[in-house]
Amino acid sequence: MSWTGFKKAVNRAGAHVIMKTSKNKETSVDPEFDNKEKNFLIYEGLITELGEELTNFKMLFVDLVETQFQLSKTLDSFYGDYNFGIESDNMVGISIENDGLSTLGSINNNSRINGRDGISLKLLQNLNEIRSTVLPMIDEPLDITVFKPIKELTEYNEEIHKLIKKRGRKKFDFDVSKTKLDKLQGDYDALDFSLRENNISNADEAVNSNPQLEKMRDKLEKMRGEFEIISNIYQDINQRLKLEIDEYIALRFSLLDPCFESFLKIQLKLYSDLQEKFKDNVEIDAQSRHDHETGKIDERLDEILNKMRSLDINNL
Repeated sequence: MSWTGFKKAVNRAGAHVIMKTSKNKETSVDPEFDNKEKNFLIYEGLITELGEELTNFKMLFVDLVETQFQLSKTLDSFYGDYNFGIESDNMVGISIENDGLSTLGSINNNSRINGRDGISLKLLQNLNEIRSTVLPMIDEPLDITVFKPIKELTEYNEEIHKLIKKRGRKKFDFDVSKTKLDKLQGDYDALDFSLRENNISNADEAVNSNPQLEKMRDKLEKMRGEFEIISNIYQDINQRLKLEIDEYIALRFSLLDPCFESFLKIQLKLYSDLQEKFKDNVEIDAQSRHDHETGKIDERLDEILNKMRSLDINNL
């Protein structure tokens, strides 16, 4: 903070005490600005909430895919040891080294690979590909078209907040200056009235020759000049800020609609890619496909769940 700013802050602190202890009220109340500020705060809250929810969406989706991957990896471990390097299963009891040699000796690569196939293996392969290829592909368009614009809106909200705080300081300076001017004007009028009342026969001469009144008149003129400067500064920032808030809020559709449209299209692309990964690679028996097409898949799932509930480890 500069020395000038520090002195202003100290002066305002003293003025705050005076204003709070006195019976003077704010003289610069602007209901129009108060309403615009209220609308801006609502808009700001929505932008902040939108940014947080979008961040949560991305994090939760990545966590969901990662959880599915770890789950499928664990399930697949019951059937074999999947080697991501050769994208196949190692045979049980044989470890594949980085140099491609078996710990059991020189054995042909094909003899070391477990040829079994199953839905757990396909699921693991698909999820691994989704983690390494599909998800990274959406990061850049999502950041550029959604997260960056929302971040810029948030930063602009902070700039408007700074202007609102500055307007508040200028408003306070205006109120203090107006209070001082009104008090000085009242004292001057009281003294002028007293001199005229006590010198009815020669009132003008008594007023013009009174040194105290003349000194007070000079002080009043100086105070009027200072008040005019402070008033112009306050009125200028007050009017400009009202216009800027209006223009900013009016731009919400042109700013947010493209983000929302991009967000939907990115999701459509993402879910389409995920569907293709699962639909093309995972083998589903003909009966399951028929049940899915005829809407009976839920009944089949209920049957499987009932059978699982009836399982008892003592009967195994």
